[in-house]
Amino acid sequence: MKTLVAFYSLQGHTEKTARMISKFMKADLEIIKDTKPRGHLKIWQGGAFDEELRTPTKILPTTYNPSDYDIVIIGTPIWDGIAPAVKTYLKQNKFKKTAFFITFAAAAEDAAYQMEKLSKKPKAILELQDRQIQLGEHRKIIKNFCRKLR
Repeated sequence: MKTLVAFYSLQGHTEKTARMISKFMKADLEIIKDTKPRGHLKIWQGGAFDEELRTPTKILPTTYNPSDYDIVIIGTPIWDGIAPAVKTYLKQNKFKKTAFFITFAAAAEDAAYQMEKLSKKPKAILELQDRQIQLGEHRKIIKNFCRKLR
C-alpha cells in the first residue's frame, strides 16, 4: 500500500508523531508549509484568528501528489480548530483514502469532523495530547493506529 504522511507542525508535537507514523508505515513524508510565518505567540494567535474567521491561507507547493497514494495520513495541531495550512491542503487535493492524526494541548474539539468535511471519511483517527508525547506515552498508541491502517 503506497502511503503518504502529510502534516503541519508549529511546536514539534505533530512533526514527532508524523515521523513515527511514517517510519512504522514505511511512508513518504510531506511537510505542509504555510506562507505566513507562525512562530511567535502573536502570529500563532493570528492563525487561530484566521481559523475562526475562516480566512484561507496559502501554502507552498508540495513535493508529492496525494492522488498518487493509496492512503494519505494527514496531521494537524489544534488552534481553535485545525491549522489553516492543513485546511488549505485538504481543499486543494483529492484523496483515495485518508486517515487523520490530531495533536492538542487541551482538547481535540471537532477537528476530525472538520477534516472529514474537507476530504472524505477517514479510515482511522488518532488524537494525541501533547503531554502524552512529552511523557513518551505516544509510541504504543501510534503503533496501534498504524496497525488499524494496514
